[in-house]
Amino acid sequence: MDYVLVPLAEKIPLGPGTFVLRFAGCEFLQATLPGQFVMLRGADWGTDPLLPRAFSLLDVRGDQVDVLIKASGKASRLLERALPGARFSLLGPLGTSFPAPTVEREDWLVAGGVGLAPLYMHARRAQAAGLARQVTLFYGGRSASDLVLLDDIAATGCELVLATDDGSRGMRGRVTDAVAKAMTARPPVDVAPLPSLMACGPDPMLVATARLSLEGEMACGIGICLACAVPCVGRPFRYTCVEGPVLPLDELAGEYALARQGAV
Repeated sequence: MDYVLVPLAEKIPLGPGTFVLRFAGCEFLQATLPGQFVMLRGADWGTDPLLPRAFSLLDVRGDQVDVLIKASGKASRLLERALPGARFSLLGPLGTSFPAPTVEREDWLVAGGVGLAPLYMHARRAQAAGLARQVTLFYGGRSASDLVLLDDIAATGCELVLATDDGSRGMRGRVTDAVAKAMTARPPVDVAPLPSLMACGPDPMLVATARLSLEGEMACGIGICLACAVPCVGRPFRYTCVEGPVLPLDELAGEYALARQGAV
């Protein structure tokens, strides 16, 4: 697998510092599954920043792919300033994926910030399979301005539950509070099976779910630099780029295991 040079087709602003980059010429990413990611780097970046950045894909349609980004560091701010026609190096698809939706399972998707990307992709996958009614997407942010693509999410047909820290949209509180509230309203487990929880977002949110997607810092994306090590039960580490980013919560150790004791 090699890096492929592709052009930026469009930049779509969504809110303060949040945007989608749409790349063309990405036929090699057509088989990408929700939860997998790409390593991305501007062709004109020179040596600063030196390393590519890992991003989950938001959508894959034909030869075009969408990447959801929030400007927070040097590389993402360079991406924010990029213009259509600029060339980028992409490597992927990399990593593991969320389990495919099935008629036997109800999926609760828990998204924080740009962690929305792979879960939106999962919702679209469920929509294509005629299973959107079995998917609930819990989506949280600090305020209403942090919640993006709401119309696109609604168009998938899945149920959407919103939460904001300041109460400006949806339930006031953390997105995991909304999950806990919904869980207490469910029938007893002997009447209805528990849903499968899948999440992507900040670590404090991730540890509140039964499944999670980890976003370890990645320098290579292919298991060479070992920068994305996560402590696990039964072995010192797993590496999120090649053994994740989707990992079962009960396999995690260290700070994740401690946080799990207070998880939803």
